[in-house]
Amino acid sequence: MSTNFARLLILNPLPRRAVLTALGATALAPTLGVAAPASSWLAYDRRLQRGLAEAAGGRFEPGFERDLIELNNGFRDSQGRRPLTWDAGLARAARAHAADVAATGRFDHMTAEGFGPAARVGLLARDLVGAAGENIAMRRNASSAVRPGQIHDQWRTSPGHRANLLAPGFSHVGYGVIRRGAQIIAVGAYYELAARLAAPTPLRVGSVAEIAATLSRATPRILQFSVSEPGDDILTQTYVEGSQVVSLPHGTWQLRPHLSTGARRYQVAWGPVFVVD
Repeated sequence: MSTNFARLLILNPLPRRAVLTALGATALAPTLGVAAPASSWLAYDRRLQRGLAEAAGGRFEPGFERDLIELNNGFRDSQGRRPLTWDAGLARAARAHAADVAATGRFDHMTAEGFGPAARVGLLARDLVGAAGENIAMRRNASSAVRPGQIHDQWRTSPGHRANLLAPGFSHVGYGVIRRGAQIIAVGAYYELAARLAAPTPLRVGSVAEIAATLSRATPRILQFSVSEPGDDILTQTYVEGSQVVSLPHGTWQLRPHLSTGARRYQVAWGPVFVVD
């Protein structure tokens, strides 16, 4: 009798995004907040980088990952959805979390310290602006190797996972798959891309001016942005191109670009996480 073992997790819906009506720089400048501690974020980034280098003692499966996007896009096509585009930064975030699950034994979207999918994308896909979602699966077959179709079918037949596979707002994806003996750990990092920066923002900066310099070259161009504590909806400071750049306290912040949605109206999206030293 078969003793196949499979577990699934899903993260959905997408993070909320605020809409602002721009009445001028003064109206968009809340009181400066308190940054998240830099030490915990830098430690998590080091752990993710170590996972990418070591694969938690297993091995990454590029062919398996490519098969997952082909299966996903075939499924989307059958349901009238546009195909997803592979993104290397999202693949790094997915691989890093697969390695972290393997190393820690914690099968969850959230780490024990409270870092979730948006944190991983904010650290490892540093040129993306938008919103993230995530699927996770872990499977071990009793008498045969785990196949990509089995992971895809687990996600396809689970309502929440299926929603991520078919979400019309998602445009990009990266998959991370680790094989450890007979076990497969698979992570899908899905993304609703709102803008792309011309180059990845640095993780560590001396001032917020270094972040501002990267935004004017984004596609579409970003003329104003806020910052918040990572993952927090409360905007603590807003900057407008051409105005004085106010300094930020040391610590960890998240870039919150304002994307134009019409005359003097902006949608506040999620961007990379950065540390002010």
